[in-house]
Amino acid sequence: MKQLYIVTEDADMLAPKWLAARINYTNIKFVYHQIDGAEKLKGVKVGDRIAKIGDTISFDGKRLSVEKISFSKMQ
Repeated sequence: MKQLYIVTEDADMLAPKWLAARINYTNIKFVYHQIDGAEKLKGVKVGDRIAKIGDTISFDGKRLSVEKISFSKMQ
């Protein structure tokens, strides 16, 4: 069964178990940036791709993948 998670601003605190269990800080990690001295989540790095806020991370039972949001889907 394919599981999906849409990355939100608080993904580092509310990540589902299947994603949190795979965070090993080399292949999968949270990426932060600083805005006016406050550290905010920029996205989740999966392999060599970064899922930004609003993008979807999917897990098919074996591997994780990133699905980018497109503007045509939003309209």
